[in-house]
Amino acid sequence: MARYTQFQTNFSVGEMDPLLRARTDLEQYSNGLESAKNVIIHPQGGATRRPGLRTIDKIYDNPTAEEFKLIPFQFSRTDTYLLAVQGGFIKVYKNDVFQVSVSATDITSAMVPDLKYTQAVDTLIIVHQDMHPKRLVRNSDVSWTFEDLPLSFIPTYAFTPHFHYPQFTITPSAVDGNITLTASGGTTDTGTAQGGSSNTIQLKAATSFTGLNTPVGMNVTLTGGTGSGQSKHVHAYDVATKTITIDGTWTTAPDATTAYKVVRFGPSSVGEIITRRQGGSFNGGQARVVQHVSDTVVDAVVQIPFFDTTALTNPISGPAVPTESNSAWQAETGYENTWSDTLGWPRTASFYEARLYFGGTALRPNTLWGSKVAQYFDFDQGTGLDDEGVEATLNVNEFNEITNLNAGPDLQIFTSGGEFVVIQEASQPVTPATFMVKPQTQIGSKPGLPVVNIGGSALFIQRQGQSLVSMQYNQEQGGYGTLPLSTLSSHLLKTPIDMARRRAVSTDEADQIYILNEDDSSITLYSILPDQNVIAPSRIELGVTNPSEYTFVSIAVVVSDVYVLVKYDSNLIGVNVEGHILKFDSSVFTDYAVTGTSASSGTMNQPNVNNPVKVIGDGVVEPNTKIGPTVNFDRTYSTWEFGIDFDVEIKTMPVEPRLASGSVFGLKKRIVQVDAPVYKSQNMVINNQPVAFRAFGAGILDAPVAEFTGTKTVRGLLGFSQTSQITVTQSVPLKLTLLGLEYRVSIGN
Repeated sequence: MARYTQFQTNFSVGEMDPLLRARTDLEQYSNGLESAKNVIIHPQGGATRRPGLRTIDKIYDNPTAEEFKLIPFQFSRTDTYLLAVQGGFIKVYKNDVFQVSVSATDITSAMVPDLKYTQAVDTLIIVHQDMHPKRLVRNSDVSWTFEDLPLSFIPTYAFTPHFHYPQFTITPSAVDGNITLTASGGTTDTGTAQGGSSNTIQLKAATSFTGLNTPVGMNVTLTGGTGSGQSKHVHAYDVATKTITIDGTWTTAPDATTAYKVVRFGPSSVGEIITRRQGGSFNGGQARVVQHVSDTVVDAVVQIPFFDTTALTNPISGPAVPTESNSAWQAETGYENTWSDTLGWPRTASFYEARLYFGGTALRPNTLWGSKVAQYFDFDQGTGLDDEGVEATLNVNEFNEITNLNAGPDLQIFTSGGEFVVIQEASQPVTPATFMVKPQTQIGSKPGLPVVNIGGSALFIQRQGQSLVSMQYNQEQGGYGTLPLSTLSSHLLKTPIDMARRRAVSTDEADQIYILNEDDSSITLYSILPDQNVIAPSRIELGVTNPSEYTFVSIAVVVSDVYVLVKYDSNLIGVNVEGHILKFDSSVFTDYAVTGTSASSGTMNQPNVNNPVKVIGDGVVEPNTKIGPTVNFDRTYSTWEFGIDFDVEIKTMPVEPRLASGSVFGLKKRIVQVDAPVYKSQNMVINNQPVAFRAFGAGILDAPVAEFTGTKTVRGLLGFSQTSQITVTQSVPLKLTLLGLEYRVSIGN
């Protein structure tokens, strides 16, 4: 029998995946844990009891289920808010106090989980593919405005394109840039219609059009009478009945009172794509009409440079039908607003370098739009000037539905199939001429979850929800690469549904990533210190009697305060559902915690009164549990807290000392002594053996346990096993920070 002493200096690897049980060769094994439950790993390596959850408010109590979402809002250094969104309402909290409920009737409960948002100063923009983009504007703590985003220009797209072949001469003023297109002749026909239908107008009997296809490709504008003000492209013409068929349909059908004008160019020409023939095909140049100047002149921006500025006329004469093969010009019409209640709205948004960007709709899921510079509600691409709107579609070999936009070092686009960035050469601003989206990696991100930034890296959940991934710029490769952060702890990701980041606010903290899991209603907490390669996961669970009835559904970080929204569904039948806002608070030791002063009883607002609660009065934990909602204390306390206690567990990996004689994997082992350095701690149990913290002396029973910093030693631990692990727990809700473990192991045959 041999004896061996081992010192686990830190727990900086956190809880490790059970699949790594045999990987004793890994360097991380010696600093890992089999279980890190309800603790936070410090960047220095210690593990401390997590903060309790203070009750903030019950925001929902209804016979049927409801969806919730928490959103942070920071107006200034001193004015910060928590927004709780549910179907039809947005509740506003400041300093944990309810301020006002804002009506938001356009937001349905079904939309809530998929809402995306971005904020600038006093305005929060909220988007969903089934809702006109909204803005929530702060006027004061108790006055907020919720309304449609005032979009002054919506980009257009030819969802149902039509191609026409104008029967008139067109002359470009230049081969590239911002140009004018001039058509031959002026007004070709005016008068009062004989009638019309949803997509036709019957011209006057004495119309000047005598050829079969003479007006095709022109514009018909209703100038008076029924339907006045409408303008459409001419799609076809029946010379026998004098009837024009238009592209699309009239909003109001013309009749015998309608005055009309048929011209070369009209208001409906704006957005039209005009292409010129060269060498037998339409490759001689292309321009997009951006402004109607007159019946014969439009302004356009060249998309493909013209071969030259020669005036070209359609060569057709007589009754021949113009086609792609016998025409000099082709006009593409059928353009309509890209976003609408019918076609869908953007599903994600972000501010970046003085533009507002929208990404993806139901019908154009892989397209990105950017507003004009500093004109956030105007997406007009105009003539392509540097400050005008931009647009790009992610056309690669696989489907890429945009799931998130992230304003990192570059504008980053996350999709279901991969990750992209907007390329900016030498930190130059984005312009229509330089707007280029380039693929970087092919991981794909899960819809519905946000992207968070840490130390220049963007963290996201992989599309199947099974990995936490970091994307960062690689100087050597000249592009972005990805790094999986959850390789050693993938078992902790169980269908993630929300994620948030809390920045470190002191040197004894790391940046924290909170991931809410749907499968078991737990929270996976990653403590991350990029500079030191610290990635330390732990798990958070409520201490309730029936955990399946409680679900973490949303999380938000307001500056440094972490809030969660817990849904309680009694008996899991979808009735009498409650929603509760709770806050991680280091000043409390229990969940659903209630605090107060100078009282002998208190009332808690917890959903299930059958949960036993612990009372902490003047720093002393009462020995017996109580049942709420009204809790009578053993005596009157100056300060008190009561709430639901939760289990703390710090369990080492199986002891596998590396001896010169080889592996002892299959040998039985027994831990005979543990030396545990702690910091400002009050309660600890090691392998079911309580550790003494209270010293003997007069008057100690009514006084709180003094905080202890130093080493606690436990001897006399019995029992041989093939694993021999140390399990640190607590018997009462008090402070615990474990810095490391030294243990002596007896190895048998």
